[in-house]
Amino acid sequence: MDINDSEKISNSTAVSWTVNTTMTTMASLSLHSYPERVVAGFLFLLIAVINITGNSMVILAVIFSKKLRTSTNVFVVSLSSADLLAGLAMPISAVALLTPGNSWPGSTEAPCYIAGLLLYTSSSASLFNLASIALNRLILIKSPMKWYRILYTKCNLVINVVVIWIVAIAIMTVPPLLEIGSFGYDKQHHTCSDLDTHLKAKTFERIQTFASYPIPFIIIITSYIIIFVHVRRHFKKQISNETNVTNPGTGSSSSGVNPTFQTSDSTAVLRAGRLDRLNRQQLEITKNLFMAVCAFFICITPYSVALFIPNNDRFLLFGGVVFLCNSCVNPIIYAAKHPQFKKVLRLMLRCKHSEIEEPSDALKKLTACCK
Repeated sequence: MDINDSEKISNSTAVSWTVNTTMTTMASLSLHSYPERVVAGFLFLLIAVINITGNSMVILAVIFSKKLRTSTNVFVVSLSSADLLAGLAMPISAVALLTPGNSWPGSTEAPCYIAGLLLYTSSSASLFNLASIALNRLILIKSPMKWYRILYTKCNLVINVVVIWIVAIAIMTVPPLLEIGSFGYDKQHHTCSDLDTHLKAKTFERIQTFASYPIPFIIIITSYIIIFVHVRRHFKKQISNETNVTNPGTGSSSSGVNPTFQTSDSTAVLRAGRLDRLNRQQLEITKNLFMAVCAFFICITPYSVALFIPNNDRFLLFGGVVFLCNSCVNPIIYAAKHPQFKKVLRLMLRCKHSEIEEPSDALKKLTACCK
């Protein structure tokens, strides 16, 4: 055997070893089996369908009805827009999850990069919008109306929403520009997200969590606790007043029939009805506040906390699925539970758009075109 043959064998062995090593490394990067990926992929698609349907309905309801154009609903629409963007990005991650192998199926990773950036930015914006809604409700309930109107002028509302989105975009774009993390096809989880294989991936994850989670968490919990205490005191006072009026200290009549008994009985029935209504209102408000806090805790907190726990990378894929469920729950908590929203949404589902109160110019034009 001459030197050239020996070199060819040596080169061939080196190439083979390199290919095998690369394949082993690629296989070791994957944290989930293909059946697990399929389950996660279908969950992504299911969440996306519910998300897009629910959030589109909320946005259209505000477009169609002028009655829904309140200061609080500005944040509800911003929240629905953020959740809708997340829903539009999810199917691209589902494609990555459902494609066998360990590489992005397309010729370029650009769609995956955009989907990852969009998903994370919209999720961050969603958290800040949730906090803004909680703060808006707190100020509405606790502050004099004149201060509320000064704080939430049209100009201030626009500035508030713009700042929310600028902050969310900055959190997700500035670190990658400084080479701290990146987005694209994550070979560990087979999703379009931030890259866990990046040298500074953990640093990027912590920046995301610290910048997006604690402030909304503190605002939401504090605001809803204060609202709950305030509402509870308010209803207790009203119930106490009604009870005192219903059972006043009166003298007794020793003879004859009091001609005011019938009137008193009717008044007592009316007041008992008001007490029952007050109790039901208190229960409904408490239930809505409880749902908002629980949704935040159950959907968002586990994933955010898990990013700081070592050796739990396998959990993050399905923790992310739970996190994204929040985008489906928000339209129910912040829109469908609202009486006026509920009324408009029902009319939309029944295609009775002409019965919507205070229809917008856009709805009037749409109705005229369909006639």
